[in-house]
Amino acid sequence: MIVKKVGIVVKADAEATKKADELENWLRSKDISVIRKENLPPRRRIADRDKSCAPSDLLYIFVLGGDGTFLSAVRWIGDQNIPIIGVKFGEVGFLAETVEEELFSAAEAVLNNKFNTELRMRLLVKVIREGKELACENVLNDIVINKGALARLAHIETYINDHY
Repeated sequence: MIVKKVGIVVKADAEATKKADELENWLRSKDISVIRKENLPPRRRIADRDKSCAPSDLLYIFVLGGDGTFLSAVRWIGDQNIPIIGVKFGEVGFLAETVEEELFSAAEAVLNNKFNTELRMRLLVKVIREGKELACENVLNDIVINKGALARLAHIETYINDHY
């Protein structure tokens, strides 16, 4: 086992946090460094948005939560090629590979390189108004175009690989 450092991204939930504590202690008992990121609860996400990136020397990231937490981990790694192992703790867990009860057996398999990866396509989404870029996000799953507080018409252009 050559794993030196892994990440844990955990849902803001007492049960997931407790299991993340157990996983962190288990990993440290195997002389593995752990970088941990707490996923913010929904009421704090907008104001406290964390734009930091995951350290480039992480070999894996364990995500304890639902799809929202998984997508948060995807944003955290940015363009880095770090495998993410999803453990379902949320209401929606389509992106998770395993469940809480199988966490440690799955982690053992990952640490011993007994797993397969599935590459996922990502989208770069930019919001541009009157020539000015208002937002730029790298997304995994999908995007939602939603009107603001005031309903107005929108002119939307979409491109794939610079093709209209």
